[in-house]
Amino acid sequence: MQTRPPHSIALADDRTLAWQEHGAVEGVPLMVFHGFPGSHAQAGLIDAHARRAGVRLIAPDRPGFGTSTPAPDRTVLSWTRDVQALADHLRLGRFGVLGISCGGAYALACAREIGERLDYVGLIAGMGPMDVPAIRAGQHPALKLLFGLSRLHPRLVAPMLRMDERMFRRDPLRAVQRLAAMMTPPDRAFVASHPDEVAVFARSLALAYEQGIEGALIEAALIARPRGFELRDIRVPVHVYQGGHDRNVPPAMGEYIAAQVPGAAYRFFPDEGHLSIVCNAADACLQDLLAARAA
Repeated sequence: MQTRPPHSIALADDRTLAWQEHGAVEGVPLMVFHGFPGSHAQAGLIDAHARRAGVRLIAPDRPGFGTSTPAPDRTVLSWTRDVQALADHLRLGRFGVLGISCGGAYALACAREIGERLDYVGLIAGMGPMDVPAIRAGQHPALKLLFGLSRLHPRLVAPMLRMDERMFRRDPLRAVQRLAAMMTPPDRAFVASHPDEVAVFARSLALAYEQGIEGALIEAALIARPRGFELRDIRVPVHVYQGGHDRNVPPAMGEYIAAQVPGAAYRFFPDEGHLSIVCNAADACLQDLLAARAA
């Protein structure tokens, strides 16, 4: 992976929005929204795939992550204004968006609010709405607890996030390797056999806490609560890529999103986990982007 320096712009409300680019410099533009916790570095996981496909990856940090200014009053839908500001700054006409894990909520928000600017909307292991209990049945107990407490009050998860912050800031690579013990078999195998990708993932987690835990506190509550729009109101095609061995985002979540969004396309990867699918579904995702762009 070839790393380029991050960039930033000043937004209308004086906040800073930071982003990093990966993939093909002059390629088809695709904004990549990181997971939770995460940062612009996560898009580096699919850098080589994007270079081969001729896709330019534009990976912004959400408020409070990486070096983007925190925004205590932000919402899932308000992210779409930041996305438009960045697209205007980069002089993008139409472009695609890809949400990874919790970044999927923000990709869906863009589909709802700025669909007229989008060639493509993709979700890799995209987190479904948390107010539909049936689709959370297979979710990891730690995530059920985190989002359940966040829904009640963001500060209830501060001790958990401080522990994560210390772990990922001190030695992120070792932290990911320790977490592998709690992962599903496909993800454990991926961590053991893909050291370069694991290093990218670890860096993304470390940068997530660059400014402390405030961004993560706000994010957890936003993901846990109703997001301000209905999936059935989305009027642009959405592509859902779901792993069969994902306990962060159980298959029922991907199935639910695909069933609720009119005209959604669903691809199931039975042998993939939450981490492995990001790389192993990347080629399918990028080919879908290029096909949508050409249509």
